[in-house]
Amino acid sequence: ELYRAQGFPAGYIIDRDYRGNRYAKDKQVARCGNAVPPPFAEALVRANLPEMCNVQREVA
Repeated sequence: ELYRAQGFPAGYIIDRDYRGNRYAKDKQVARCGNAVPPPFAEALVRANLPEMCNVQREVA
């Protein structure tokens, strides 16, 4: 629920570190609270780098 409230996709969780070690529940909550949610990151990029957001890529 915390991740969904932050704007992360359904099923997204941060339950392990980069080595695969499991985080305790309090560490998971801390990681969620300190994360930059995707919608917020997108808004920052669009506001600060609009010229990069207008690039359209050709799909083969």
